[in-house]
Amino acid sequence: MCTVVFIPGNKKCFFGSLRDESPSRPKAMMPEIYINGETAFLAPTDPVAGGTWIGVTDVGNVIVLLNGGFENHEKKQHYKKSRGLIVAELLATEIPVIEWNLCDMQDVEPFTLIVWSDNNLIQLVWDGVERHRMLLDTKLPYLWSSTTLYNLHIRAKREELFQNWIVMDPPVSKLSLFNFFKSYKDAENGFIMNRNEITKTLSFSFIELNHNNDAVMSYYDFSTYTYCNKSLLLKSEMKDCLIPANLKFNTN
Repeated sequence: MCTVVFIPGNKKCFFGSLRDESPSRPKAMMPEIYINGETAFLAPTDPVAGGTWIGVTDVGNVIVLLNGGFENHEKKQHYKKSRGLIVAELLATEIPVIEWNLCDMQDVEPFTLIVWSDNNLIQLVWDGVERHRMLLDTKLPYLWSSTTLYNLHIRAKREELFQNWIVMDPPVSKLSLFNFFKSYKDAENGFIMNRNEITKTLSFSFIELNHNNDAVMSYYDFSTYTYCNKSLLLKSEMKDCLIPANLKFNTN
């Protein structure tokens, strides 16, 4: 939720997310497939608020959360609703961009969503006052850094490193992206960071979306050295027996 990557590919696209959080926060639950109505989605879960920061649905939607809007904001002591719950609610719909316009954003902390829907890449920003929607070029790679942790200079430096890596035309995979993240060694502002055990990178999520076929999510938990790899068939290929009908996801 603090570093997000999009990389286009041939008949597929890739999404990566690094989650920077307090290491004292309860460990996130490994990705699972959840059912809400007629929609199935695959996502890890934050046990504190019950939401998520990244997920993919059986209609091929991908939603990834970044903390903060266009610039850092003064944090309030209390907010009405977790941003992660908004992500979970949007994953449970087939038209997340429209549903985002209908969400009650009053007293919700600023955030950014990177959304893949209907073969479009969209950046949705709630700055605490207004909503902003930007259609992005699906042929270009992108890297975003959270404004709440990284200033403008550092965000530009991280973007430059990413674009320099992309120019070398690396074979894109969960391993190659992870190795790129590890190559920038800076405890304060590196992709995999650790600010005196107060805030550190807790996990790495990677989605490979194979159009008209399936989505594969790989998840690494750095605190417990555990790894998970799960697949979700897209709706046109999905078999009903693959997902337990009684499995629910709390978006209340």
